[in-house]
Amino acid sequence: MKGFTLLEILISIAILGILIGIVFPFLISFLETSKTVEAGQRQRVLTVATEFYFIDMGFFPPDVNRGWDPGFVRPLPWNADEEAGEPPPGGFASPGTNCNHCPTNWETLVQERWKGPYIPEWPRFTPWKGKYDYNYWGSGAIRFGCNVPPGIYAGVQGDYYNNNKISGSSENKMIVNGFDHDGCLNGESQMLLWSLEN
Repeated sequence: MKGFTLLEILISIAILGILIGIVFPFLISFLETSKTVEAGQRQRVLTVATEFYFIDMGFFPPDVNRGWDPGFVRPLPWNADEEAGEPPPGGFASPGTNCNHCPTNWETLVQERWKGPYIPEWPRFTPWKGKYDYNYWGSGAIRFGCNVPPGIYAGVQGDYYNNNKISGSSENKMIVNGFDHDGCLNGESQMLLWSLEN
């Protein structure tokens, strides 16, 4: 009867362990890079949507809460999670619309001028399973002690409970590749859609 000796089995396990130890970090790095690339592609899509919205309206969409479409899929802000039967919790249950930069009758103008949809669907999740947050910061903002220049941003943030933030390695890649304009490792990225600097 022929079989494997204990030594042969241990050597095989050791070789498998070494191979897994070599391959696993590359696999994780590849997965994180693919998430960063996906976020960068989303930035380009939202930039084009922002431009077309501005061309049709003459002003930019309102600043809305995380998880809310500012008006790219439908004329007025709405929440894709609510439509999917998973309404956002408390503080995110309304769009939190801030349109100080808009004309006073902006909702009427949007209903008259809107020629969208400007994107096929509002993304319910970031690549890290967090939420996107459309931000209009005419004077810039300070996020977690970091200065964000005046502009319109797609925030790649944690979910409604601030879980599922961007990993440090992914956020660092986003900073290096010019996707994250707050320049800080803080678990979120502010991807510039339109600069408002003079």
